[in-house]
Amino acid sequence: MNQNKFSILYAEDDERIREKYAKFLRLYFKDVYEATNGQEALELYEENKPDVIILDINMPVVNGLEVAKIIRRRDKETQLIILSAYSDREKLLAATELLLTKYLVKPIQSFELEEIIVKCIHNLQARDDKESLLYLDGDFIWSKEEETLSKGNVIFKLTQKELLLLKLFCSKPNLTFSNIDILNYVWEDDIQSDFNTNKLRIVFSKLKTKLSFNLFSSQYNVGYKINQKRNI
Repeated sequence: MNQNKFSILYAEDDERIREKYAKFLRLYFKDVYEATNGQEALELYEENKPDVIILDINMPVVNGLEVAKIIRRRDKETQLIILSAYSDREKLLAATELLLTKYLVKPIQSFELEEIIVKCIHNLQARDDKESLLYLDGDFIWSKEEETLSKGNVIFKLTQKELLLLKLFCSKPNLTFSNIDILNYVWEDDIQSDFNTNKLRIVFSKLKTKLSFNLFSSQYNVGYKINQKRNI
């Protein structure tokens, strides 16, 4: 399979194993992020928001199950694969509650990993095809290809910051983005930019006024999420 636009985070503390499988994963993914422990995995997740995550269940600092739990608290979309050096019934039962794509017992054969990776990529491609038009609350529609927001026959004229805001949220509509996530993306090219959340609230407020509708919901101490239309 040819390399695609998707990204993967691979967390494994055994350097030899990590290097072997990271090389394999680069055949399938545009970006492969490597972590040597659970804390690094969380930091790389926050920074890069990968489409797929592979976590070894036993890692130093923070174990793989705890990393998965932290991610799942606000992200139900990213595909998670858990690896374990042994079949542990208790840990397996805990892992099944985390909406895993797969739980694999080590040592892993290349064909097993290839099979699940191909499945993940097919899921991502199907998601993108389905979401080329994203139907939002209030009968608004976001077009990924044209990068436009419309309602009925009206296409709204967006400022650069409003456009970046919608691109971020609509890229992963099931994800809750923190203030830092949003500021890093929307103001990425502003060299003098600081992490003042007031300007963030101003963009949300002006967009709400322009649309006469609030597309976003907030979760205290977590962040913001775009509201999708129910029962399309």
